Amino acid sequence: MIEMLKGLLAQGGVFIAPLLLVSVMAVAAVIERVVFFVGLERGGESFRAELREHIKKNQVEMAVRWLRGLRGPVPVTALAALETWPEGREAAEAAMATRARLEAQKLRKFLSFLDTTYSAAPLVGLLGTIVGMMSTFRVVAQHLAKDPNADTSSVTAGIGEALITTATGIVVAVVCLIFHNIFQAWADTQMDAAEVVAADVIEALAEHRPHRADGGTGR
Repeated sequence: MIEMLKGLLAQGGVFIAPLLLVSVMAVAAVIERVVFFVGLERGGESFRAELREHIKKNQVEMAVRWLRGLRGPVPVTALAALETWPEGREAAEAAMATRARLEAQKLRKFLSFLDTTYSAAPLVGLLGTIVGMMSTFRVVAQHLAKDPNADTSSVTAGIGEALITTATGIVVAVVCLIFHNIFQAWADTQMDAAEVVAADVIEALAEHRPHRADGGTGR
């Protein structure tokens, strides 16, 4: 592996180094995002049914403890409603909207980096190829100037080496594009699920009006 990297650096020139660095950063970002999304609560029917059951039985404190042990916009949105419901429905809805915005930022972490990388990597690779080909043709021109019958077969190898940066840039861009779209879809799915749970919990709270700790009820 190390020898392969050394070979790429030697053949690709100065522009291959930033591409390799960005590719390492992209792999780290992808791994972090996969681990992050796998650990999120998806807010399926079983989750919503359990949440409604807690509210129906006036087990708000139990529901709060349960939700605090989960991660993602789905439980966080429901938790915001339960914690602020005694202050009224409008307060609960405002709290859920605020929490949802904060969670959306977490969901979209590194998406801008992946977006920028898949846009810029092919251009950096192309620039590296152009510079490499210019260098190759300059060397060939110098040889021909000294000897018009000089062997120029090496130009083919030089062009092949110059194309390495373009190929590397395209590979990096394709990988980043694929995972960017996957993570964007997962983020959208999480926010859609949070909206469904938000409507669900508000309806359940309005119907059952759980008691406050001081003996009152939500308005």
